[in-house]
Amino acid sequence: MGLASGAGQRMPTYIVERYWPGVTKEHLAQAVARSQEVIALMNQDGIPVRHLRSTLVPGDEVVFSLYEGPSAEAIREANERAQVHFDRIVEAIDLDG
Repeated sequence: MGLASGAGQRMPTYIVERYWPGVTKEHLAQAVARSQEVIALMNQDGIPVRHLRSTLVPGDEVVFSLYEGPSAEAIREANERAQVHFDRIVEAIDLDG
């Protein structure tokens, strides 16, 4: 279920792609924790961003993270403020079930 905007509509979802040589589950967990702290501050400032999940593909040294938020720029800001590297942010359609 998505975050609600003023009209009760779902917020867009975005995939953040990260090519991350040497990434481990522990590195990713630390990055997610930093992101959650930044996201909490952004939410307090009225910027509704939510990290939904991250998937590590160790064989490819890639992480895919799924976020909800008002814009790609808000997602970019969250990642930059958390100092978590990313290569690309693209809007995605997330189907439940």
